[in-house]
Amino acid sequence: MEEGALGSPSWDLFIIIFLIIATGYGFVLQKEKATATLLSTYVALVVTTVWGESVYKIISGNAILANQAILKGNINPFTVKVFVFALFIVLLSLKGEYLSSKTGAISSTIILFLYSFLNAGLIITSIISFMDDSSRMLLLGQSNVAAMIYQYHNWWIVLPAIIIIIAGFKKRSYQQPEN
Repeated sequence: MEEGALGSPSWDLFIIIFLIIATGYGFVLQKEKATATLLSTYVALVVTTVWGESVYKIISGNAILANQAILKGNINPFTVKVFVFALFIVLLSLKGEYLSSKTGAISSTIILFLYSFLNAGLIITSIISFMDDSSRMLLLGQSNVAAMIYQYHNWWIVLPAIIIIIAGFKKRSYQQPEN
């Protein structure tokens, strides 16, 4: 018999229950909101991959934050990354601005421009990151623009998520009244 089989639930049980609840929740949300939540999860994964370790270093290196009762003894990279991941999923799912026809024309155009610009930068920096080291160094030595874009690789990844969240909070301020 497995250790812990009688006294405490296994990870398998926890994972199966989570899968059932999350799948049921997706059916309740319907297709559009479930798709937005799925995209939010992808974005949260990317943001956590890029910023998780940095957030941990900031929190653990800051004596005031690290000594707070809620964090003391519980802070480790895994915990911080899970928190960042969950926070971004929640914020993007609840407040994420996914362009709709209900937004004001000027604000919608500005948001569309920001999304498009950040998407282009993300594509460029991603392609550069796929290159082997010698090809990347050659390109970055020959192109000042490529070097500048690649220098801010992490920002190209994280800024779209931040803009989506900010636009979601601002959404009410630029929505036109429904007729």
